[in-house]
Amino acid sequence: MNIKLANITLRKFYKKNEGTISLNKNLLISGIVGFIVSIIVAYYSAKYSTDDFVNSALTVIIGFVSSKFVFAILFHLDNKKKYTKRFSGKLDLHMLEQVVTKMLFADSVFDLINNVSRFLILLELLKINYQPVQAAIIASLIASAGSYLAINLIVRRIHVFGRKKRIL
Repeated sequence: MNIKLANITLRKFYKKNEGTISLNKNLLISGIVGFIVSIIVAYYSAKYSTDDFVNSALTVIIGFVSSKFVFAILFHLDNKKKYTKRFSGKLDLHMLEQVVTKMLFADSVFDLINNVSRFLILLELLKINYQPVQAAIIASLIASAGSYLAINLIVRRIHVFGRKKRIL
């Protein structure tokens, strides 16, 4: 396969999957932020508390909040053209409602899988005497794998990034 054909194929693939690729990029960046924050929280919460349940809950909650904040900003920046009218620059409230509804559903499933599994894995690892930072890393990696798979399947199924034509 020559370079030109490969380039054309990659461009077609990117154009077809641009929304999903952007979503995964945003999830990855926000996940990294949440991951780093979780490691820091795990370290300090273990330093000041010996309660594994409290340490797990605090680590997951603070990591979750920081991750969601970053994700919301990135998702808005990448998708505002979908719910903004081209020529007037005004919000298309109907389109915004559709995007938000679909993403809330997909993101809720993602969060449920990620946070519940991360909390349970982290709690178990702390109970069997893993170091807090090591436990947070392992729990985050395992939980992320399952939740990324789930959100990609859901986004495709509910057509968050549908191929509908826009009039304005």
